[in-house]
Formats: sequence, structure tokens, C-alpha cells
Amino acid sequence: MLLMQSKKILKITTLVILLTGCSLPMNEAKKQEQVQPADLKTSSEYWLHGKNFDNQLEQNLTAYLALDDAFLSIASRLHIINKAKHSIDLQYYIWENDSIGQLLLSELLKAADRGVKVRLLIDDQNGTNLDSTLKQLAQHPNFEIKLFNPYKFRKFRAIDYLFRLKNVNHRMHNKLIIGDGVIAVTGGRNISREYFDASDQFQFTDLDILFYGEPTLQANQVFNTFWNDNLSYSVQQLLGESSPEDLKELRRQYELDDLRKTQQEQKIYNAEKMIRDTLESSSIHWAKAHFIADSPNKIRGQAKNQELIYKQMFGIMGQPKKHMDLVSAYFVPQQSGLEYLKNLQKSNVETRVLTNSYLANDVPVVHAFYQKYRTDLLQSGVKIYEFKPYIERTKRTWYEVATGNVIPAKNKNASRLHAKFFDIDGMVFIGSFNFDPRSAHLNTEVGLVIESEGLQQEIRNTLDEYLPQIAYELKLNEKGDLIWLDHQPNGSTIIHKTEPETTKFQRFAFKAVSYLPIEWMM
Repeated sequence: MLLMQSKKILKITTLVILLTGCSLPMNEAKKQEQVQPADLKTSSEYWLHGKNFDNQLEQNLTAYLALDDAFLSIASRLHIINKAKHSIDLQYYIWENDSIGQLLLSELLKAADRGVKVRLLIDDQNGTNLDSTLKQLAQHPNFEIKLFNPYKFRKFRAIDYLFRLKNVNHRMHNKLIIGDGVIAVTGGRNISREYFDASDQFQFTDLDILFYGEPTLQANQVFNTFWNDNLSYSVQQLLGESSPEDLKELRRQYELDDLRKTQQEQKIYNAEKMIRDTLESSSIHWAKAHFIADSPNKIRGQAKNQELIYKQMFGIMGQPKKHMDLVSAYFVPQQSGLEYLKNLQKSNVETRVLTNSYLANDVPVVHAFYQKYRTDLLQSGVKIYEFKPYIERTKRTWYEVATGNVIPAKNKNASRLHAKFFDIDGMVFIGSFNFDPRSAHLNTEVGLVIESEGLQQEIRNTLDEYLPQIAYELKLNEKGDLIWLDHQPNGSTIIHKTEPETTKFQRFAFKAVSYLPIEWMM
């Protein structure tokens, strides 16, 4: 009996030590770091390869290039990294320890070697797989790395979820890279193979935007605010110091990887040539634009009014009067969103929504809470499309061509929607914001609002053309029951009376889950 009591006391003591003895290091007040952006006018020829852009910049217009192609998107990042002369700032939710992640890190190291100041901020939801590489890179005098809102128990995260849920449930979902303070890319893509058509598991369909102009100065301010926030911890604070020899070893490894590359693999490193050619041929467009973002105070649950991205969004874009296209990987409108969309229909606003089908959703629990709003939305007049889990890809991906690898056919065709954008009456938002409670209330988000009827029409035309191919069209039959229209290439249509490619148990499960009081977390 005494032995059992001793074991019980030991367990309780161990738990108390775990919860109180491993606190995060004090992140004391520090000098507010700022990187002075280059001058927009004097840098335009260097970055945009044009000599007559002073007029556009004087009108506060922004140069932009939509990046719906995965190759163009990775190329734009390589272009910024390889061309930057003064600074590169990067802010990401996920940065995987895979071929794409290591490719960009190796290029960032080269930039730091040539004197460019690199600052990398990654949300700690990313995990620990990159820890050793980040410690090595942080040894470089021009390479600073921070982790945002770190877990207290980084290798035993279940403890944080049990006892610190309020702290760790708020994440920095931002995706942003800025070169010399004047050119940037934002959108939905994290840094990982599946976001760039390079995964052997599945491919995300996504959208980014490259932009140059006044909004990059706003993006600089946002980055600096997060970088200097007390929730941003340096790698040295969290992981300890690495030795100079470790950095030399990493550099040797990257150089060895370069030597091992075949002629085809070198195409990855020449990918940004396509971006250079696009800029030189003046294929870029100009329009008024606004960079918007949540304040880091949102992580602490203290953001108010204009510190919230959706408040900024509605302030700039206003209420739709004619039409709205909404593309959101995770779509949980809640009752307030349902009423908002229903009211749009009462005002005869043509509204179309594209989100993931059950099998295409990489977070299936989200589907449980989305599916209960479908019937009401359809009854009100909202058009709904669900992204198919498999899309036939007849061409080899850029990654297959570049590396000589062959992604297995089924996995090459496995697709998931990850894009987050919408258009309203001549305005378009592209960024990291989903139409769900998590984006609205929990995570921080960023994005660009472009005042361009041309871009909006381009998006609408693209959706008109491709939605029948890439998505199920949802309808209500004469009995008021949901049906899924699966339009075929030959013009015929297959009608599904239940969720395509799901079992009875799956349908029962996500309906049962929808009754749990956790919708606010989706």
C-alpha cells in the first residue's frame, strides 16, 4: 500500500515538474529591428525590367502577376531570393524539411553569403524536423531565424494541447516573402512539395500573387510587427547555439548536392528565368492594391476593429452588389456567414462557392461542419461546387521534367484545393484567409486586395471554363435532397445521390461529429 502511494506521489510530482519547470525563456524587450526598403522608383528598372513605370508608381498603382501555376510560383520565390541585393524577409506557417524546403534554404544561404540580410519567421506549428538545419543557418551573421508562438513542450506537444490549448490554438497562418522591401509574393502556398506539384502523395491546387509597389511597404510593416513581437523567439533562445563548424558542414552538404545534380535537375535552379522573361516582356498588370493583415494581438485574443483582417477587407471591398466568387479550401460559414450569404441572394447578388469535397479535404473534420450548411445555402440560391479528389493530369509536372523522377500516376492525379481567394464587383482578394472561424477569429492571416475588373473577369472566366471539369456541382432534386452532378468530358453527366466515393460509415461519422460543440475551432 505504501509503495502504491509512493508511485502515485511520484507521478503527480513528475507532472507538476513538467508543467512548471520547463517554461519558455523570457523574451525580454529588445531593440525594434527594421529593414529599410529600397526606393520604389529607383528599383523598378532593376526588378521590373522597365524604364517607364514612374507614372504608374506616382499614381500609387501596383504591378502584379497572378501565380496560378505551381512552376511560376516556385520560380517567383527563387527569382526574389537570387536577385535581392539588400534584404529578404520570409514569414510562413509551414516550411517542410523536404526537397523544396531545403532548395529554398540553400538559396537563402547563398544570398546571405553574398551579403543579403535574411530574416526567416516560421510558426512553431511547423514542428521540429527542421531544428538542426535552422540552428546551423542561424550561425551565419546575415541569417536570422525566429519561431513564432513556440510550444512549451515542443517534443511532447500533447501536453501543450492538454494544459495550454488557449495559447497554442492560435497560429500565425501568414505566407509572405519580400525582396529588398519592394517586391513580394503572398497567397495560399506554404513551403512544401505538395504546394508546388512536386509531391509523390498528392498535389494542392493553389494561388499566389507577385506584387511590386506601395503595398510592399505595408507588407514590410506587417513583417516587422510580427518579427519584433514578444511571441517571436530566436532559434538560439529555443534551440541553443550551434557551432561555426556545423554551418560549414551544412554548406558543404549543399555544395555536394549541387555537384550531384544532373543537367535536368539544374533546371530547378534556372526556374526563375520564366519570371524574368515575363517581367521583361511587360506581361505584368497595374492596378490599385492594398496589403492587409491581422495584428499579432489576434494570437493573444486582443485584436480589435482594424487590427482584424476581415474588418480591413470589408472596409476596402464593401458589400457585393452584383456578384461574388468565393474559393476557400476550408469553408465553414457558421450561422452568421449563412445569413450574410442568404441576404446577398435576397439582393440578387450572384454568388458561387468552391470548396473541397470530402475526399479532397486534407482536414476531414472541417467537412463535418461545412456539410450542414449546404442545403440552406442552395435553397437561398447560392451555387456550390466541391473540388474533386482526382484530376487527370496529362502532362508531366515541372518537377518530373526537372528531376527525371516520375510521380506515380494515381498520386500525381490526387488533388486537393488549398487556394483562398474571392472576387467582388471588380475587386479580388488573394491570400491566406479561409472563410471559416479559424481564419476569422483564431489564426493571423495576410493577403492582397487588387482593384482590377480585368483580374476579376479573368478569374470568373477561368472558373466558368474549369469548374465543370474539376468540381462536382451541387443541386437539390425535386424532393429537396442533395445531389452531386459529375460532368464528364464527353458532355454527359453522372448524378450521385450521396457524397461521391464515401461509405455509409463516413457519412454517419461526419454527421455525428457536426453535433460536437467545436465548430469555433474549425
